[in-house]
Amino acid sequence: MVNLFLIFMCGLPFGSFLFKNCDIWHSQGHFIQMGILILFGYSFFEKSKYAQPLNKPLGAFILWSGLATGYWWIKILSLTKAYPTKIFMPFFNILCLILFYKLIVEYLNKNSIEKILKWFKYTVIALLFYCVLQFFGLDEFFNALGTTDNNKLVIGIIGNPSHWGGFLAIVQPLFFSKNRQDILSLILLWGLILLTHSAAGMVGGLLVILFWIAFKKRKLFPIAIGTSIAFVTTVFLFNKHYFSAGDRLDAWRTTFVLMKDKFITGLGLGTFGLKNTFSGVHWQHAHNEYYQLVFELGIIGLILVLWCIYDYFKTFNSIKTDLTIKISSMFFGFCLISGVDFVSHLWVISTLAMFLFASIYAIKNSEESCTLA
Repeated sequence: MVNLFLIFMCGLPFGSFLFKNCDIWHSQGHFIQMGILILFGYSFFEKSKYAQPLNKPLGAFILWSGLATGYWWIKILSLTKAYPTKIFMPFFNILCLILFYKLIVEYLNKNSIEKILKWFKYTVIALLFYCVLQFFGLDEFFNALGTTDNNKLVIGIIGNPSHWGGFLAIVQPLFFSKNRQDILSLILLWGLILLTHSAAGMVGGLLVILFWIAFKKRKLFPIAIGTSIAFVTTVFLFNKHYFSAGDRLDAWRTTFVLMKDKFITGLGLGTFGLKNTFSGVHWQHAHNEYYQLVFELGIIGLILVLWCIYDYFKTFNSIKTDLTIKISSMFFGFCLISGVDFVSHLWVISTLAMFLFASIYAIKNSEESCTLA
């Protein structure tokens, strides 16, 4: 089972190469769903190593999102006499990731997670060099979403520079070591973040570093804060477009008008993309996962997700090691960037985030099981 997890995680970014008849995001989604299916199917051939630990916040969230989906499903079905698949599919996607979580905590431990992250790091290195080819206009496979020509944008395997900058910001703790290869890779990674012109990637990346330093090099924390502020200020002075909010603020104001009547319980998963057009442009996502969560699952849904995040970092605080600090730093970056982008709706990033989320519980669960044994 561990080897299947290893193959799945290292193959995670390359799903879009296998299903070229679809766009990047749907191809990756199909690859990931089939991968989780294979892992789940194989779990009936290999006995789980650990009993699933309690996770009340996650259980409460999946229950609420399921009940909300069931309510809107039957209501729309009765009115339209047609299956509202756009309501069900987001919940199905969540179920896939919850199943992935369940398999991780039942089969993985500290050693296997370290092994998977080690090899995933080499996958990221390969992607960094692929981005260099993109910068020189040598990528023959992908163009930026919405374009038909190779325009030298650094889009990685996600199709958008801003999203890719966020991904790079999240994965950088993989290279936090004194190893020469890791140092050079981290320098290249930061060069690519700057080339994406992604404010979320740049600021999120700095905050990920600060989070890691706060637990690993606490004496350097004040210096790190000062250096980060100076760096951001310098970038802003020479490239003010980095920090443009675009149409986000207007879109969020308009969105509030649409959702205020269902602020407590929400309008149902998937409904944001059905209702919102701003400045003549259709918005599938709110570019703020927490805000979109309120729109779709109400303030109840947001509270439950924040409970999940709180419980995660509470669990991390009880098992601080080099590995868990690295994992939590990456997940911290994901939580931050979710406030300004829709990374939870991007399959590669959301699946990586679920791996990071589940890994903390898997490590604690496996250690407790060994202690009891």
